[in-house]
Amino acid sequence: MYPVSVNLSRKRLYNQNLIEHLVGIIDSHGVDHGLIDFELTESATYDNKEHMLRVLEDLRERGFKISMDDFGTGYSSLSLLTEMPLDTLKIDKSFVDKLGTDNEREQDIVVIRLIIALAKDLGFVCLAEGAERKEQVDRLRELGCEVIQGYYYSKPISMDEFEERYLK
Repeated sequence: MYPVSVNLSRKRLYNQNLIEHLVGIIDSHGVDHGLIDFELTESATYDNKEHMLRVLEDLRERGFKISMDDFGTGYSSLSLLTEMPLDTLKIDKSFVDKLGTDNEREQDIVVIRLIIALAKDLGFVCLAEGAERKEQVDRLRELGCEVIQGYYYSKPISMDEFEERYLK
Protein backbone atom coordinates (compact mmCIF):
# COMPACT_ATOMS: atom_id res chain seq x y z
CA MET A 1 0.00 0.00 0.00
CA TYR A 2 1.11 3.55 -0.76
CA PRO A 3 0.43 6.70 1.26
CA VAL A 4 -2.32 9.01 0.05
CA SER A 5 -2.68 12.74 0.70
CA VAL A 6 -6.15 14.19 1.11
CA ASN A 7 -6.88 17.91 1.14
CA LEU A 8 -9.00 18.93 4.09
CA SER A 9 -10.77 22.21 3.47
CA ARG A 10 -11.57 24.77 6.12
CA LYS A 11 -15.27 24.28 5.41
CA ARG A 12 -15.00 20.51 6.01
CA LEU A 13 -13.35 21.04 9.39
CA TYR A 14 -16.66 22.37 10.71
CA ASN A 15 -18.68 19.32 9.64
CA GLN A 16 -19.91 17.82 12.94
CA ASN A 17 -19.53 14.24 11.70
CA LEU A 18 -16.23 14.76 9.90
CA ILE A 19 -14.11 12.35 11.94
CA GLU A 20 -16.66 9.54 11.87
CA HIS A 21 -17.27 10.11 8.16
CA LEU A 22 -13.56 9.97 7.28
CA VAL A 23 -12.82 7.00 9.52
CA GLY A 24 -15.84 5.15 8.10
CA ILE A 25 -14.70 5.61 4.50
CA ILE A 26 -11.11 4.66 5.21
CA ASP A 27 -11.97 1.68 7.40
CA SER A 28 -14.49 0.38 4.86
CA HIS A 29 -11.57 -0.03 2.45
CA GLY A 30 -9.29 -1.58 5.05
CA VAL A 31 -6.65 1.15 4.72
CA ASP A 32 -4.14 1.67 7.52
CA HIS A 33 -4.72 5.11 9.03
CA GLY A 34 -0.98 5.78 8.94
CA LEU A 35 -1.10 5.80 5.14
CA ILE A 36 -3.52 8.74 5.03
CA ASP A 37 -2.11 12.26 5.22
CA PHE A 38 -4.64 15.05 5.69
CA GLU A 39 -3.38 18.34 4.25
CA LEU A 40 -4.44 21.82 5.30
CA THR A 41 -3.33 24.79 3.26
CA GLU A 42 -1.48 27.50 5.10
CA SER A 43 -3.51 30.17 3.31
CA ALA A 44 -6.81 28.89 4.66
CA THR A 45 -8.08 30.93 7.58
CA TYR A 46 -9.61 29.24 10.58
CA ASP A 47 -12.33 31.09 12.42
CA ASN A 48 -12.21 28.78 15.40
CA LYS A 49 -8.60 27.79 16.09
CA GLU A 50 -9.50 25.67 19.10
CA HIS A 51 -11.99 23.61 17.08
CA MET A 52 -9.47 23.13 14.27
CA LEU A 53 -6.81 21.97 16.74
CA ARG A 54 -9.25 19.51 18.36
CA VAL A 55 -10.15 18.00 14.97
CA LEU A 56 -6.50 17.66 13.97
CA GLU A 57 -5.54 16.16 17.32
CA ASP A 58 -8.42 13.67 17.06
CA LEU A 59 -7.29 12.64 13.57
CA ARG A 60 -3.70 12.31 14.76
CA GLU A 61 -4.75 10.22 17.79
CA ARG A 62 -6.46 7.85 15.35
CA GLY A 63 -3.16 7.35 13.54
CA PHE A 64 -3.56 9.71 10.58
CA LYS A 65 -0.80 12.05 9.40
CA ILE A 66 -1.29 15.83 9.20
CA SER A 67 0.51 18.19 6.81
CA MET A 68 0.56 21.92 6.25
CA ASP A 69 0.46 22.45 2.50
CA ASP A 70 1.75 25.45 0.52
CA PHE A 71 3.88 26.67 3.42
CA GLY A 72 5.42 30.08 2.88
CA THR A 73 2.61 31.54 0.77
CA GLY A 74 -0.05 32.28 3.37
CA TYR A 75 -0.33 34.40 6.42
CA SER A 76 -0.45 31.86 9.21
CA SER A 77 1.11 32.73 12.50
CA LEU A 78 4.35 30.94 13.20
CA SER A 79 2.98 30.28 16.68
CA LEU A 80 0.29 28.13 15.06
CA LEU A 81 3.05 25.76 13.90
CA THR A 82 3.92 25.08 17.52
CA GLU A 83 0.30 24.29 18.37
CA MET A 84 -0.75 22.18 15.39
CA PRO A 85 -0.13 18.42 15.53
CA LEU A 86 1.79 18.36 12.24
CA ASP A 87 3.89 15.63 10.70
CA THR A 88 4.95 17.40 7.51
CA LEU A 89 5.60 20.94 6.35
CA LYS A 90 5.29 21.29 2.57
CA ILE A 91 7.30 24.02 0.87
CA ASP A 92 5.20 25.66 -1.81
CA LYS A 93 6.08 25.13 -5.47
CA SER A 94 6.51 28.89 -5.97
CA PHE A 95 9.82 28.65 -4.06
CA VAL A 96 10.97 25.55 -5.94
CA ASP A 97 10.22 27.08 -9.37
CA LYS A 98 13.08 29.56 -9.05
CA LEU A 99 15.76 27.02 -8.15
CA GLY A 100 18.36 26.31 -10.79
CA THR A 101 17.22 29.20 -13.00
CA ASP A 102 18.44 32.72 -13.78
CA ASN A 103 15.68 33.90 -11.39
CA GLU A 104 17.22 32.13 -8.39
CA ARG A 105 18.05 34.71 -5.73
CA GLU A 106 20.02 34.34 -2.54
CA GLN A 107 16.99 35.63 -0.59
CA ASP A 108 14.89 32.72 -1.90
CA ILE A 109 17.59 30.25 -0.90
CA VAL A 110 17.70 31.75 2.59
CA VAL A 111 13.92 31.38 2.96
CA ILE A 112 13.96 27.77 1.73
CA ARG A 113 16.88 26.92 4.01
CA LEU A 114 15.05 28.49 6.99
CA ILE A 115 11.82 26.62 6.24
CA ILE A 116 13.76 23.36 6.08
CA ALA A 117 15.53 24.14 9.37
CA LEU A 118 12.27 25.23 11.00
CA ALA A 119 10.55 21.99 9.97
CA LYS A 120 13.41 19.86 11.25
CA ASP A 121 13.75 21.79 14.52
CA LEU A 122 10.02 21.36 15.16
CA GLY A 123 10.26 17.63 14.42
CA PHE A 124 8.39 17.71 11.10
CA VAL A 125 9.29 16.11 7.82
CA CYS A 126 10.08 18.77 5.23
CA LEU A 127 8.66 18.16 1.75
CA ALA A 128 9.24 20.38 -1.29
CA GLU A 129 6.51 20.44 -3.91
CA GLY A 130 6.76 20.97 -7.64
CA ALA A 131 10.28 19.87 -8.59
CA GLU A 132 10.35 19.57 -12.36
CA ARG A 133 14.06 19.51 -13.15
CA LYS A 134 17.14 17.69 -11.86
CA GLU A 135 18.74 21.03 -10.90
CA GLN A 136 15.85 21.72 -8.54
CA VAL A 137 16.06 18.27 -6.96
CA ASP A 138 19.83 18.57 -6.53
CA ARG A 139 19.54 22.05 -5.01
CA LEU A 140 16.80 20.97 -2.58
CA ARG A 141 18.84 17.96 -1.49
CA GLU A 142 21.87 20.23 -1.03
CA LEU A 143 19.72 22.49 1.18
CA GLY A 144 18.71 19.49 3.32
CA CYS A 145 15.17 18.83 2.12
CA GLU A 146 14.11 15.30 3.09
CA VAL A 147 11.32 14.62 0.62
CA ILE A 148 10.80 16.06 -2.84
CA GLN A 149 7.83 15.59 -5.14
CA GLY A 150 6.98 16.83 -8.58
CA TYR A 151 6.93 16.16 -12.30
CA TYR A 152 10.64 15.38 -12.22
CA TYR A 153 9.62 12.01 -10.77
CA SER A 154 6.26 11.55 -12.49
CA LYS A 155 3.42 13.50 -14.00
CA PRO A 156 -0.06 12.56 -12.76
CA ILE A 157 -1.07 9.14 -14.07
CA SER A 158 -4.33 7.22 -14.21
CA MET A 159 -5.13 4.54 -11.65
CA ASP A 160 -4.75 1.88 -14.36
CA GLU A 161 -1.28 3.16 -15.25
CA PHE A 162 -0.34 3.33 -11.56
CA GLU A 163 -1.41 -0.27 -11.00
CA GLU A 164 0.43 -1.41 -14.13
CA ARG A 165 3.61 0.44 -13.18
CA TYR A 166 3.78 -0.13 -9.43
CA LEU A 167 1.56 -3.00 -8.36
CA LYS A 168 2.68 -5.80 -10.67
